[in-house]
Amino acid sequence: MELNEYPRPANDTGIGVHWTVGYAAAVGLSKIREIWIPELKAMGVKWVKVFNHDGALDFCELLLAEGLMPIVRLYRPSPNPGRLGVKELVHIDSLIRSGVHYFEFNNEPDVDAEWKGGRVPVNGLDITVENTIATLEVILERGGMPAIPALSNGSRWDLVGRIVAAGRRDLFDGPVWQAVHNYARNRPLDYPYDIGNQEGAAFTERFYRAVAAEPWQADAWRGRTLAEVNRIRYDRRNPGATIADDHACWLAYEHFDALNRKHLGRSLPILATECGYIVGEDTDPRYPATTPDLHMAQTLESCRVMMGTSQRFKHAPDYYFCTSFWLLANAMLGSTSAWWEGQAWYSERWPGDALPIV
Repeated sequence: MELNEYPRPANDTGIGVHWTVGYAAAVGLSKIREIWIPELKAMGVKWVKVFNHDGALDFCELLLAEGLMPIVRLYRPSPNPGRLGVKELVHIDSLIRSGVHYFEFNNEPDVDAEWKGGRVPVNGLDITVENTIATLEVILERGGMPAIPALSNGSRWDLVGRIVAAGRRDLFDGPVWQAVHNYARNRPLDYPYDIGNQEGAAFTERFYRAVAAEPWQADAWRGRTLAEVNRIRYDRRNPGATIADDHACWLAYEHFDALNRKHLGRSLPILATECGYIVGEDTDPRYPATTPDLHMAQTLESCRVMMGTSQRFKHAPDYYFCTSFWLLANAMLGSTSAWWEGQAWYSERWPGDALPIV
């Protein structure tokens, strides 16, 4: 199946969001229709990732009626090892009849927390490949478009390669796509090709002070002086590094596309089902932690990348269909899981109940 045969929303921007971690319609469809749909449209959102909890069917029908494309995760806690049950199959059939196309059925199977028992077994990759093949078949038979499961940020698993090695290249003749979690961490959008990673280029005092002066809940430099930051940048530089060396970044889709072309001789559609920047993230000490203002600037620029209007970075390739920025809202969309509140764009924790990006 060719890239141009996969459905996309009208007037596609490539901008998508991860709706919430709870029930899709927990706050009620009327409130979603009156408040949240206009918010999505004002931000240029065209794709929405949701879970298949109760209320998802009506919510997806609303999205489709409003010109938005849903991506549905068939949620199961600790889904590995395992396959879809009757409940999930019934949901798939109902959603397909309503016009939903894109389905996820697993999540980061390379991570301990996604396995019953809390640990990836030694043969976890083999088990995942076996169950992925079986589930792809089931969803394809029903007329859905299933995803190759998204892996954790920077994972070295190669599911497409292993499926092909298992003799099931034929599955990719159907409308299969690949999910990615291309979280940027606190790295720039062009990492690993940015001048900081390649050459260890120093930050200016002006930039250092501007970031340090932003009033928010923490210190973006984590107590490090400008001299200390620049020393770390120089000591940890990686001249000549490519996406094959480190794909724990926004450009992770380039890594997976290279693997897909290696195994299949062509690209698969790649859709982010989680991605972007998270306020407070400070994984890489060569860069400042993500402040609310940095979150806004970097997320806005990534939207320009998707729309092909960025003046700073190369535009998104045709195979990279959409983002799914984590996380639109948590409590404000009815989720009772307080764990995620600090990562939500809309939250009472932020001044004005929202991050600057909105």
